[in-house]
Order: sequence, then C-alpha cells, then structure tokens
Amino acid sequence: MHIYKKLYCDEKTEPQKKKIIRKLKYHGGLLNIYVIAVSAGEDYFELIPGHQFKQKAYPLKDLMIIGLAGSYEDAIDLVTRMVADFSEKYGTYRFKKLFMDEKEMNFTGYNRK
Repeated sequence: MHIYKKLYCDEKTEPQKKKIIRKLKYHGGLLNIYVIAVSAGEDYFELIPGHQFKQKAYPLKDLMIIGLAGSYEDAIDLVTRMVADFSEKYGTYRFKKLFMDEKEMNFTGYNRK
C-alpha cells in the first residue's frame, strides 16, 4: 500500500488520518469512511468503502491511496477538488499518465533502497 504524500482529507477525517491509515494496514474495520485510490484501469479514481478493508484477502500491495473522506458525498467533493488541483498542476484533464510517471516522488514506499 502506498500513501500519497499530500494526502487529501475532508474535515471529518483530517484529525484521524494516522489512525485510519493504521487501520487500513492491519485490516481494521472502518465504518463511514471512503478511501479514494488511483484506479488500476482506465478510470482515474476508485471510491472504496472502508468496510471492504476488513477482509484479509483484500489486495493492499499495489493500492495507491490519495484521499480519505467521511461520507460518499464528501468523497465526491474531494475527487472534484483533486481533479481541479491535478489539472491545474499538469495543465490538462488527462493527467493520470503524468501523475503515475511521478509516483516515486509522490507516494510513500518507493524511495526505499
């Protein structure tokens, strides 16, 4: 599991983000939390309900988390903010390839040697 260094959070999850990340790593139950991750397919983001991480078999190895939200509506608002920020940074709305090319700089766990 890789965490975005500038993790996006809403007001509800900001004070609890370290606790939420710890629970994600150890498959703890997360009710009323949505995890925003980079999609492995053609889509840009995945909104994953926190209760799915309770399953021990949930694949965490290649998951790239970029945001945490307290409800589905907050997750949608956060994704809208992310799209605006990333499109401003990269100058285009097709930013996924550019974003993923910089994953060693943007995510934890890649700079280890």
